[in-house]
Formats: sequence, C-alpha cells, structure tokens
Amino acid sequence: MIPVVGINSASAPFMADIGDLLKRLETRSRNMLRSLVGQRVILAETQRGGYLAMYTAVIRSARPVRSRDKWDALRPLHRVPVGNPFDWKEGDRVRWAYELSSLRRLRPFLVPEGRRHGRTWMEYEPLR
Repeated sequence: MIPVVGINSASAPFMADIGDLLKRLETRSRNMLRSLVGQRVILAETQRGGYLAMYTAVIRSARPVRSRDKWDALRPLHRVPVGNPFDWKEGDRVRWAYELSSLRRLRPFLVPEGRRHGRTWMEYEPLR
C-alpha cells in the first residue's frame, strides 16, 4: 500500500509551490501525518473526482508549532497566505508542520480510491 497525502490547492497554489520547491512544509491542524514520518508518500491535489497524484516526497519530520509568532516565522516555508482558510486561527494552540524532502515529479494520474485515514490521506495499492 502506498500512502497518498491530499493537498487542497483551491485557496492557494500549494501544489505549484511544492513543485517549485518553495513550499517545504506541509501543515495540518492536528498531528494527522505522524505515522508517515520517514516514508515516501504520493502528494496528490484534491479535486472533484478524487486525488490527482503529481509528486512523491519523503516526510522528514513532524514538528508542533505552538505560537502565532512561530507560525508567521515559518510562513516562507509553509506558504499559507495570511487570512487563508488554512492560516493560524484565533484560539489555535498548536498546528503541525511536516518537512517535505526528496521531491520527485510524477506523470499525473488519478489515484483510485483506497483505504481512507480521515480526509487528509489514504492508502492505495497500485495495479501490478
């Protein structure tokens, strides 16, 4: 089974920034990707009709970000624009940042539905 991490680019060009090596941190509101640290995953843009696989990357680390000031300092690496739906919110105590490394471009393909782990990632078994 191959882990597939969904990247929602509807509100900002997150997938393009990953491809341009600008976005080096993927973020989540909870530590949802902890089990993927150290693994190569597929990064897929979420869209109507499923996940469009575009890259693979290794998730190097997971680190908690515990203040708005630290979040803002990491903005050049996570690329979440101020005021974006994925930006730090009033009342947030922690957000999680996952370092992406060893990026490889894929020929884009729609990922078949697999075993879901919430809304943010799934596993699928490629056809042999």
